[in-house]
Amino acid sequence: MTTTHSAAASPGPSRTVKVMALIIAFLCGVVTALIAFTLSRHLDATSLEAVTYAGVSFLGVTTLAVAVQEKLGLL
Repeated sequence: MTTTHSAAASPGPSRTVKVMALIIAFLCGVVTALIAFTLSRHLDATSLEAVTYAGVSFLGVTTLAVAVQEKLGLL
């Protein structure tokens, strides 16, 4: 006797995987922002410039990480 299993489409990543992917993207952005801030202050940028560089770096890297994770099917 043979049993036939219905071919169900895979539901995708679980909620835990999605949350972890977003946390990883956030942490990548935080590390990049800290590096940008420290480097810009070391290169004699004003405080406002350093915060601007850090903020733009955070947004750019976090957006890139989320886009890559979406392409990989993690989100």
